Parts: sequence; structure tokens; C-alpha cells
Amino acid sequence: MPLVEVSHLVKEFVRGGGLFRRGTAGRAVDDVSFSIDEGETFGLVGESGSGKTTTGRCLLRLVEPTSGVVRFRGEDVLALSRQRLRETRRHMQIVFQ
Repeated sequence: MPLVEVSHLVKEFVRGGGLFRRGTAGRAVDDVSFSIDEGETFGLVGESGSGKTTTGRCLLRLVEPTSGVVRFRGEDVLALSRQRLRETRRHMQIVFQ
């Protein structure tokens, strides 16, 4: 069983808009999938603005993904209660360069 498993992760943000105008959706993360086994080193690389930070924030639920599946040690991170998420985050970390 993978330590972390991400399937079809999507995060959209609404840009623009206003009082009488609807904003447009922009995809910061578009159908990202990967898995990380225990003891494995994983690096997410890409151009500036490619969604690396947003992907990491979605994994920890610092921002809520639009869709997809995130599992940590087999547990669905997106379905965790606040208390359980707080406990789980103690075992997770993002390292920014």
C-alpha cells in the first residue's frame, strides 16, 4: 500500500468577476495523479505557475481540491473530520525550496 496516493486531483480558482459579473474558472491543478511509497523520496518539479504549491496545499487540505482522491496511509484525506485531519497532518510535511 502506498504511503500517499493521489488520483485525478483538480483545483480550480475563480478569477475576476464582480457584483454583476461572473468570474471565470482557471485550473491551477489539472488531473494530477501519483503515488509515493514509504521510504521513497519524491520531488514535484515544474515551471513557475504550474501548480506545484497548490498540489501540496491540496494534499494537506490547506485549500480544498475541486475533485480527485487523496489518500494517506490508505485513509481518504478529503473525507477526514477536522480533528482527524489535525492528527493526520502531524505525520505530513511539505518542504518548499
